Amino acid sequence: MYNIGVISSNRELADNTYIEAIKETKCIVHHLKEQQKWNITEDGLDALIIEDEENQMSIICESIIKIREQSSALLWVLSKNTDKSTRIVYMKLGADGIINASIDSDELSLFIQGNLKRYSEKKQNTLKSQEHPALQEPVLTKNKIKLIPSNFSVLLNGNREVSLTKLEFRTIELLSQHAGEALAYEEIYKNVWSGEDEDKQYRVANIIYHLRRKLDGGNTTREYIKTVRSKGYMLNN
Repeated sequence: MYNIGVISSNRELADNTYIEAIKETKCIVHHLKEQQKWNITEDGLDALIIEDEENQMSIICESIIKIREQSSALLWVLSKNTDKSTRIVYMKLGADGIINASIDSDELSLFIQGNLKRYSEKKQNTLKSQEHPALQEPVLTKNKIKLIPSNFSVLLNGNREVSLTKLEFRTIELLSQHAGEALAYEEIYKNVWSGEDEDKQYRVANIIYHLRRKLDGGNTTREYIKTVRSKGYMLNN
């Protein structure tokens, strides 16, 4: 039995066909009230769905960021908006997928069941690895980063040079100066950019997203930049 939280300003959502489709997957639906939205625990919910209404992109972005600071549960955005750029922004900030509002109820049920099953299996494997450290695969390569200021690049593990933009380099330089220490969004923004910006959390999350793509190179077993829940980001060097 899985627990799914629903965040929506639509009071009629309880009677929505999407909710009925979710319940058919043997999931318990929790309608999160305003005071519950930012009090999400790791063990409390297996997945969350945020309903995206018109002209609420900034609110959705803020919601995704705050949720990701607290939980690694599956996070989907239910949206009527098919705009590609908007979907990409949500995914960059931490959404696991965008559910189109026109999706068929049967298709939605299969989508949720499949994702929750994989999520549960991954979570169980992680717990087993923590209980039995000897069963974990050895890490063959350490995450070593050498900064090369002359051409805004970094040398990874002494054998792979990665070119960065000026802002990306300034960000990794800041993180390296505080290796092993979590830096908050505010602190990263203050040192990399200048001036005030209402979208500072998005800017920081976006630059970290691009850095991870370049540094990790698609290798899911390597994590140079670690997300520290409720704090910010830390260089795992």
